[in-house]
Amino acid sequence: MNVQEYIESGSIESCVLGLADAAEQQEMERMCAAYPEVQAAREAFEASLEASAMAGAVAPPAALRDSLFTALQKESQQSGSTPLASAKITPVISEKTSPVIEMKAVKESGWKKYLAAASIILLAGSAALNIYLYNRYQRSSLLYQDLLAQQQQLAENNSTIQTRVNELENDLGRIRNPNVQPIKMTAVNNTNSLTTVYWDSTSAEVYLLVNQLPKPAAGKQYQLWAIVDGKPVDAGMIDLKPKEGLVKMKNIPKAEAFAITLEEAGGSPSPTLTAMYVLGKV
Repeated sequence: MNVQEYIESGSIESCVLGLADAAEQQEMERMCAAYPEVQAAREAFEASLEASAMAGAVAPPAALRDSLFTALQKESQQSGSTPLASAKITPVISEKTSPVIEMKAVKESGWKKYLAAASIILLAGSAALNIYLYNRYQRSSLLYQDLLAQQQQLAENNSTIQTRVNELENDLGRIRNPNVQPIKMTAVNNTNSLTTVYWDSTSAEVYLLVNQLPKPAAGKQYQLWAIVDGKPVDAGMIDLKPKEGLVKMKNIPKAEAFAITLEEAGGSPSPTLTAMYVLGKV
């Protein structure tokens, strides 16, 4: 793990917040000593914690003051010092005649201890709140990214559907064209096959609709033929990959019939009549 990966791993934040074990704490100290950027990241996070604590600090309840002074009074009574409520205030005048009030009733260490405890409680509460809000932000960010991905997927699906609808509308327009002649090609040699050719004799365009053809053996491929003046003319190879609708074949200006044979993959210059599957006369 390089320095940048370590900084982005969250280990610094865990150590500063006291959530890491001793090994992780030692590792952070080692990284801080070896890499100034790690030390800078640590100080930046500590500064952000302090800023967040100050910005999100909540004023302590009024009862907190009374409870603190009650605790201080109990400690004073146990140590034999004068309670704060009855503290004796002795004015002392300095050489410059400035009045100084000396408080001798409460030990300095006592009130500092309680003040520090209250500060730690407030800081811990603020840090916990920041961690909770950060986790909420992380979950919201992940949810937002997931919604964006779903939206992108829906957009892609919609585009695919719209493309397919356009293709079907174009096929329907071709079939309805009065110049297009449908030619039903029925099975021969008991092949249990059926296809339909849609031939536009005006534009010479040929479209094929594969209703039913057996899956060819490996290395084999179906080929469409047009019978022109008694001779077979190659009209294109047939791809049986799943596709609904019409498949564009080679243009044929005139024809007397159409047929499909099973040939070697890539096609043959002449049809194999013993491997004919369908035939249809114009």
